[in-house]
Amino acid sequence: MHRSGQTPLYRAMNLEKHLGVEKIFLKLEGNNPTGHKDDRIAEAMIRFALAKGYRKIFVHGSGAFLRSIMYFVEGTELAVFGAKVLGNTFMKKYPSISWISFKNVEVVNLVETLEKYSDENDMFLITEWERNPFVRNLALQEITEECIDRVNQPTKIWVQGTGGYTLKSTYQELVRNWIKGTIDNIPEIYCAVHEKNLGQHVNEMDFQENISQTKAKLQEVDDKSINAAVKLLNKLEHITVTASEAYALAALLSTKEELQGNNIVILNDGRNDISIKEISKNRDLNKTQIVEWTRTLLEPYHDSVEETSDAVQKAIDQGFIFTAAYGQEIQGVCVVVHMGFEDFIPTYHLAYIGVKKGNKGKGIATELISQAVEKTGGKLSLHVDIPNGKAKKLYEKMGFVHTYNRMLYKG
Repeated sequence: MHRSGQTPLYRAMNLEKHLGVEKIFLKLEGNNPTGHKDDRIAEAMIRFALAKGYRKIFVHGSGAFLRSIMYFVEGTELAVFGAKVLGNTFMKKYPSISWISFKNVEVVNLVETLEKYSDENDMFLITEWERNPFVRNLALQEITEECIDRVNQPTKIWVQGTGGYTLKSTYQELVRNWIKGTIDNIPEIYCAVHEKNLGQHVNEMDFQENISQTKAKLQEVDDKSINAAVKLLNKLEHITVTASEAYALAALLSTKEELQGNNIVILNDGRNDISIKEISKNRDLNKTQIVEWTRTLLEPYHDSVEETSDAVQKAIDQGFIFTAAYGQEIQGVCVVVHMGFEDFIPTYHLAYIGVKKGNKGKGIATELISQAVEKTGGKLSLHVDIPNGKAKKLYEKMGFVHTYNRMLYKG
């Protein structure tokens, strides 16, 4: 199962009302494990390195990029080497990386030098500024694929322009879906860049080539518009995003064009304020309240009080109960019971998962299921109604496979 991806596509209804526009969806990449879209790249690159039989990787990038890499390295036997270059201030944070100095190499020749070094030492190079980002682009294309799964006819998409990777992968996935007939038209893409970096981008051949190929509209933003966007989003939607990753939102808010149809903004580290807690081992747990929450959130498909109470007690004794909340207000619940087996059938069963109405697209169910999978080590089964195609699609995306049909004796 992938640990990254399947991030929320959040319908920003309060922002829509504030702007007086139709629909705005926010892709919250901050809900990845380390809080950034880089997790998608890191997981794909680590899996690729392992598949190719490498035992050593050579890493180079920003602090956020290395944080993602090291998260997905954990649990593998990969030895990690890093490029020590001018400006690195985060080496002490990663004592498990063997640092190799490249301080005297000019910036324009750095990536080429790192490629040569890694080849000579049988290392797999993972750099934030690679020249042939094939695997990276495939990983980032999943962002757009997940958006189209929810909004199958996007009208406009806003991305942040730095290296141009997200821009190119977004366009490639849109074209792929247009060829398949999944979408009727290729949406307009807006690429947001900071006014301070515009001159730099103009002189970058790769970036200009990406702009030309995708026919993206370049939009300048400044510190004032970025900070205003960050504050407005937090005030209206309780979503946090750092100023350094809020360019796309600032571009949407400052656009002078009509915002009809489905508008999608990709926020590289945007995340909502959902808190997921395991409460099954709390001493002051109120079983009656858990049963009430579960039945209310599952209406009109809830089981009887007796059945629900039985499952909740089983989860308290030998399982897990997770809640999702905004502040103190419960928005979702997940009840996982122990089945008493180790190998015959999955050890755990997801008995109930319910989310409060009005939370569609906020990723609450995904977050709860992810916690359940992590806690059970993936030894987890669940039941889904055959007509419930949307739920089945979500479960399949998260790694569940349809293996048999459940039948109950009715006499």
